[in-house]
Amino acid sequence: MPAARRSSPSPDNPLDAVLLLDGRHTTIPVARLFDDIPNVVFFVKDRAGRYVHVNRTLATRCGCRDPLDLSGRIASDLFPATLARHYREQDERVIREGRPVINSLDLHFYPDRRRGWCLTSKYPVRARDNGDILGVAGISRDLETSPGSQSSRDYPEVARALDYLHAHAGEPVSAEALARASGLSPSQLTARIRRIFGTTPQRLVLRARIEHAMHLLAGTSEPIADIALACGFCDQSAFTRHFTRTAGLPPGAFRSRSTLTSS
Repeated sequence: MPAARRSSPSPDNPLDAVLLLDGRHTTIPVARLFDDIPNVVFFVKDRAGRYVHVNRTLATRCGCRDPLDLSGRIASDLFPATLARHYREQDERVIREGRPVINSLDLHFYPDRRRGWCLTSKYPVRARDNGDILGVAGISRDLETSPGSQSSRDYPEVARALDYLHAHAGEPVSAEALARASGLSPSQLTARIRRIFGTTPQRLVLRARIEHAMHLLAGTSEPIADIALACGFCDQSAFTRHFTRTAGLPPGAFRSRSTLTSS
């Protein structure tokens, strides 16, 4: 008689993670960790844009004492129309394209309810059985340290450059094109990107292209050579070199690991 298969226990909180450490199952309190991280908003939404889970930081900034008070509500219930529309369009893009938005420069509410700039990343939430996209999970990290600072006045132009980059992630975007999209000179944009991200526009473009390649490797069966061309690389060897340097493993190994993780 075959031995019964031991299943891992389910965590009390569906957001918590069950890991095997030293041969024993243990629960990692992911939800509590997000509650304890300062200046970071965390949320999960369904396809209709309804909040399914938020951390305490987001609840507090929306004037609620309990994160459960936001369950079932949508962005337009909580934020001004211009912000709510932007959040919704962003969510819809993640769901429609099935790829994440990484480090989008967005306006959000700060603790005193003033508007402030943050870096937002959103990821599609997929069903484990068939990969259907069921919603969006995201985090937003505060950037400003004080209201009215010089850095806060730098963000709108950089946000325009990032919007352009996200919309053309599969193309060989130049630093000059980013500058034109932002309305700044190349040197001005370079200085502001260095101040915010600690890198150059060229490296930011390369990172966006590699992230787009990761999405295609994990979510499609397209040949690696075709993915290299789709992400703006002139040949597969150049793509493999840059991808390995950024991701820590070659494209083929990344695809195999992604397939194992999702199976």
